[in-house]
Amino acid sequence: MKGVIFNVVEDVVTEALSADAWDDVVERSGATGAYTSLGSYPDAELGKLVVAISEAADMPMPDVLRLAGKVGFKHLVGRAPHLVEGMSDWQTVIASLDDIIHPEVKKIYPDAEAPGFAVERNGDELMVTYTSSRGLCGLADGLMLGNGTWFDVELEVEHVSCVHTGDEACVMRVSEMA
Repeated sequence: MKGVIFNVVEDVVTEALSADAWDDVVERSGATGAYTSLGSYPDAELGKLVVAISEAADMPMPDVLRLAGKVGFKHLVGRAPHLVEGMSDWQTVIASLDDIIHPEVKKIYPDAEAPGFAVERNGDELMVTYTSSRGLCGLADGLMLGNGTWFDVELEVEHVSCVHTGDEACVMRVSEMA
């Protein structure tokens, strides 16, 4: 996994809890805690950090991932604002992940293993099929929520199906809150 994701998780923990909390999480997890944005690190390293954050915040791991995505979206955009430049709404960003944003990510991080996002419009909502060997649909869910926050819109993400419950794919319905 690319170091930029680790940097964003650190930003989120520092913002949501404290800088000391990040140090505690690193110590508790046994992770290295030093990540460069261009570096690549084992997926298991992120897993250890998420477990430690879950324990420190007394929060279930899926909620930790969701929070990391929701709060972390603005940090990702802050690190690469050109990725959303010219996009006028949350739907455009989500619909552009595989066609525009992830190819741009690959230019910056050629060895990045980006997840897949197949998007179908269904009226005012999007049906998003998330595919990744990492199974971080909670993080994807949170990033979509953070994308809504970025555009000043409160979104709802409903998991229609999920690999964690035995389904073949993670499918999420994303819509604006009424």
